[in-house]
Amino acid sequence: MLYIPNESHDPCYNQAFEEYVFTAFPQEDILLLWRNAPAVVCGSYQNVFAEVNVPEAQARGVAIVRRPSGGGTVFHDLGNINYTLIQNCGAEGVEYSRFLTPVVAALRRMGVPVEINRTSDIAIDGKKISGSAQRVVRNRVMHHGTLLYNTDLRRLTALANGQRAYYESKGVPSVPWPVTNMIDHMADRSRTTEEFQAELLDQLDRELKLETRRLTPAEEEQVRALEENKYRTWAWTFGKSPAFTYRRTFSREGRETSVEYQAAKGIIKAIRFQPEAPDLCEALTGARLEPDALRCLLAERGEWEELYRYLF
Repeated sequence: MLYIPNESHDPCYNQAFEEYVFTAFPQEDILLLWRNAPAVVCGSYQNVFAEVNVPEAQARGVAIVRRPSGGGTVFHDLGNINYTLIQNCGAEGVEYSRFLTPVVAALRRMGVPVEINRTSDIAIDGKKISGSAQRVVRNRVMHHGTLLYNTDLRRLTALANGQRAYYESKGVPSVPWPVTNMIDHMADRSRTTEEFQAELLDQLDRELKLETRRLTPAEEEQVRALEENKYRTWAWTFGKSPAFTYRRTFSREGRETSVEYQAAKGIIKAIRFQPEAPDLCEALTGARLEPDALRCLLAERGEWEELYRYLF
């Protein structure tokens, strides 16, 4: 099996790296291990606005990225290790256990008391340390998952739970599950995440018989192009969200106020307030659901500036 190193921590680059390897190596079995700087990563068929607290994430400088596989929303930081396994398969895909088993075996040898939980998770005492998803294209399957080693779980909860109660959408909802960090269940808690990842790679080498192969400069250029043209674009990350209706009631200047709008491709198509505000509705119709842009638009209208936080 090929192991292709990737030392980047940039979430957009790393998503492009994974997709490039998946499409550019059509026959080889492949392993990737990689980490992201703080990021919320959503599934391909999800409504990003419902799944992520978008204003809070952007205010904290946390990237929001959409991946090309299904499944739910996850939080990444440098205390989490992501693994990707790519192999050939039949039209029906591949059972998750085929990919989870070598990872579980490697972790157990490292002193982590893990077990396969549900169909696609790895857990300790019923708490998830790894969720995974798959993408199948023709006869190739890409299986990838998280491995929570020493992640900031409070930030995970704050950013990746979204505000689904306000949204009516056909997007695939995440299914929350209690999580834990592996480091909290290990006898030796002195290892850094980098040291843990290096040992994990050694253990996976025992399981999978790895051969290292780095991307060439020309291949790196193609990754960069995919990064810029897809994973850094509004159209992919936000505009791919299914059409939805948003409804919310809040108190403004001691009065009950409500807002309802319909959006498609990340754009407000129609909006109404109670009490009515026709001028504001006209200004917001056609606006992109981007926190900074909406905040500026509302600031221009003076008395409406504080409404920004109620539109997500």
